Amino acid sequence: MTPQDSTTEETTPPSGDAPDQEAAATPSAYGLGRRLRIMGAVLAGGLAVVLALLLWLGVLVPAKQEAAGYSAADSAYAATAIEHNAQAVQLSALAPGRSTDDAVLALAVEVGEASAGRVSELAGWLEDREIAVPAAGREALALAADGLDTELPDNGSGPRAGASAHSHEGGNHGMLTDEQVDALAALDGSEFDIALLSALVEHHYGGLQPADEEIAEGKDADAKALAQAEADAIRIEVEEVREVLAAIGGPGSNDGSGS
Repeated sequence: MTPQDSTTEETTPPSGDAPDQEAAATPSAYGLGRRLRIMGAVLAGGLAVVLALLLWLGVLVPAKQEAAGYSAADSAYAATAIEHNAQAVQLSALAPGRSTDDAVLALAVEVGEASAGRVSELAGWLEDREIAVPAAGREALALAADGLDTELPDNGSGPRAGASAHSHEGGNHGMLTDEQVDALAALDGSEFDIALLSALVEHHYGGLQPADEEIAEGKDADAKALAQAEADAIRIEVEEVREVLAAIGGPGSNDGSGS
């Protein structure tokens, strides 16, 4: 046997091995193709969901709003105003058990009930349009239903109507932070009275911005009317709060101008 013959014999695989290799390669190729087809189906399904969501957000929701006669600004105002008034209810509910001043207690009830009334009206506007009502609104109504003129049991940080009633971010439209509410709830007597009324003045003034924006830019006549009523009520309530605040020796007690 020549060296050339030897090389040929060593490098050429037995003829019986070739079919096995082909058989092994065939299932692998089939499996890869099957996986690719599955991945393609998954991606196509995901793309369909995304496209459907974009269609809903970009076409169907605006179309629904247009048909119902309201805009995104209208619904945003209603949700923001509910959150804002819900905190006013929460602040008012702190007074029983912390204040002993009859004027402060009476004013807290007045402000709390008025704010709860606005929450109810705004929630009705949202529900009529099948828009979800913020949880804080439902919790504020439950808190008001328990009675704003009686001391409610709490853990020392004020009455809470539910899990999200204490989740305000604060710093926006006069909203108090959780820490500010806790600090207020830790006070009593005249310190609490002055701190509560001062907070309500700032809080109420903050609520004028979304109301005034809705009056100027809103589309829905009912939403604009609710915003106008709120703005008018806020201006009256702020003056009432400032008068009581001055009477108990708070900021502005010397000249009656408030802070």
